[in-house]
Amino acid sequence: MKTSEKMQNVIDQNIEKITDYLEQLSSRERYMVIFTTLFVLVVAVGAALWFMHAAANKQQNRVNDLKDMIVWMQSNAVTMKPASDLQLSAVDKVQRVAQQQGLSVVSQQAGEQIQIVVAHENYAILANFLTQLAQMGLSLEKLELSSEAGQIKLTALVQ
Repeated sequence: MKTSEKMQNVIDQNIEKITDYLEQLSSRERYMVIFTTLFVLVVAVGAALWFMHAAANKQQNRVNDLKDMIVWMQSNAVTMKPASDLQLSAVDKVQRVAQQQGLSVVSQQAGEQIQIVVAHENYAILANFLTQLAQMGLSLEKLELSSEAGQIKLTALVQ
């Protein structure tokens, strides 16, 4: 016998037992048993749905709080900097800002100036990168933007 046939036999036997039990009861008791069973099932399903809804709502609130925190951190990251920033070289400052933004930067130092090449698909990320460089005390001497393969390529000369 297959498992599905065994399950069907067990279900059929249980239905027969329930039917036999209900036939022994008076009609009033039968209605009360059926009504009570349906009421308990509806309450159980309703409670399960309510608790799942409450859990989902709690997680959604948590996600919203985390999103708000990320937005706050992104907007205040420009003003937050470690005390050791003054001791960093210009190349280190560029690498630190690039790392904070999650960007891959190619930099080449020529004397006092550093040529930076970075690409990203979002202009706002590149603008934030430049803003943070300026706030770390680096000045932009030259700036070029070009579009390559769906990404914006930023070439800058900083000092």
